[in-house]
Amino acid sequence: MTKSSCLVLAVAAACGDLIAQSNERGVGYDAALANISSATYYGRRGAPYPGGEIGIAFQNQLCNPGTVPVEWRSPGGSIGSTILTDHPKFGFLVAREVNGRLVQISDWSYCKHAFLSLNSPSVSPCLGGCVQPPAGGAQLGVKCSDIYSAGNNASRTYLGPPAEINPWLGTWPAVGSYFDVGETGGAADGLRSLNTSGFDAVKNRVTLREANVAGGVSSGLFFSIHVIVEGERVENRGNNIMSRPFTLAWNGTAWTTTTTGTASFGSILSRWSGATITEGSNGGTGTLADQDGRFAVAVKVTGPTNGMWRYEYCVHNIDNNRGGATFSLPVCPTGRVQNIGFRDIDTNTLNDWTSTVANGRITWTAPATNPHNWNSLYNFWFDSDVAPGTGTATIDQARVGPGALTVNVQTTAPTLQPAVYLGAGCGTPGGDLYINSLPTAGNASFALRATGEPNSFVLVVFSGTSGNTSVAPGCSAYVDLLSYGTVGLYATDAAGLATAPIPINPAQAPADLTFQGAPLLSGGPVVGLLGLTNGLTVRFAPVGCQ
Repeated sequence: MTKSSCLVLAVAAACGDLIAQSNERGVGYDAALANISSATYYGRRGAPYPGGEIGIAFQNQLCNPGTVPVEWRSPGGSIGSTILTDHPKFGFLVAREVNGRLVQISDWSYCKHAFLSLNSPSVSPCLGGCVQPPAGGAQLGVKCSDIYSAGNNASRTYLGPPAEINPWLGTWPAVGSYFDVGETGGAADGLRSLNTSGFDAVKNRVTLREANVAGGVSSGLFFSIHVIVEGERVENRGNNIMSRPFTLAWNGTAWTTTTTGTASFGSILSRWSGATITEGSNGGTGTLADQDGRFAVAVKVTGPTNGMWRYEYCVHNIDNNRGGATFSLPVCPTGRVQNIGFRDIDTNTLNDWTSTVANGRITWTAPATNPHNWNSLYNFWFDSDVAPGTGTATIDQARVGPGALTVNVQTTAPTLQPAVYLGAGCGTPGGDLYINSLPTAGNASFALRATGEPNSFVLVVFSGTSGNTSVAPGCSAYVDLLSYGTVGLYATDAAGLATAPIPINPAQAPADLTFQGAPLLSGGPVVGLLGLTNGLTVRFAPVGCQ
């Protein structure tokens, strides 16, 4: 590559990086997790329970279902030994389902660097005779397996920062790495300098804050292990991630762990009950060098409650090296969006992503110091009076590199507008008007809900067109006062809620009608007898945002 051509491509990567990216191996180069187990507690540190942190580790078994040996070159174990780079790396993650939301409760955990393969007899999914490889323990032979115990995965000798690993290519630099320069900044010469003596029981192990598991959590916990193999094709990575349930319990002095359930392949998002999961990457079908890794988006939508749907998203950066800088979703421009939220994996509120609603999109944007990196879960949520439909989530890349600038993921988004909020009501107590479900053709249970004084009445009116006419100070009529009709007079219950049934016939064609409620109020602002709810244009048999 010429100097000038390297400059042309500098926005994507440095020349050395472009050369390194040509590392894709053949279709027979494959490593697979066979099982994960043995959640193990190693100690705690910090303030008294529940204000401290705990260190844990897990066991994994890896096997080779491919047709050629998998490289297993040691990163060096003793001070001064040569660090080799081509070996499997294991990423760890712990999540918990809390109040219907799946959240990561582990840190961005250090990764295990595999150092020796024992080439044991084969296990599923690698059944067959284990073929001892030419390089012995420096390779994993075809149909052979190897177990890394929890104790092995807890050894700080081989635990290094996840930021050093390119999860898409599987590459990792020996020179200048944590193993190379150690804690004290030794020479960057490719020789091991890391000295782990004096480490406490938690440092560099999978770390959980006790506040996230306080009270003796007995369910809703899951751990995941992700094996990264240099040059492995993406079509061979379906067996690289496993998750499994486990429990933690506080006995008054320490934590106990129990591994439960069964291990299953795929993103830990699959453990989120009731979620729909989709996936996307920033490239096409070219080689690894032409693209970057994948994001998975899980979504759960509930409601409507008081006319609002609750949207919960959990996004997993599976193996995208460039990281995410934004997360954006479409929303109908006339829709309302409320209670927007965000959660990352630290406790620093100063680096939280900020949100905006503009131009038909809800967008969260990362500060420069907090991109969404691989092997981590970020959460996004909001309420909207727009119902769920199909839409494309976009994730802008945080760093330069190969592939497109944006990752597109087809998902569920607020793209079906069933009703349009026209403006607030008036009176004390203030009245609300909202739909109980989608006004689709054939929905015999569709109704309007209106609020007013308990054990009173609400008059509901409608018109074919909407308006905005002042009828009292601070009170607007949103129905057309020249051509309105009465839906009916409805009694409120002890909670002040009235229901106006409007069954929709199966042949209902798309049509818009505007509704408004008038609660009976003693001394109300309208002729001393009435208040007004908000105005609401209901789109019967709605189609998209129109």
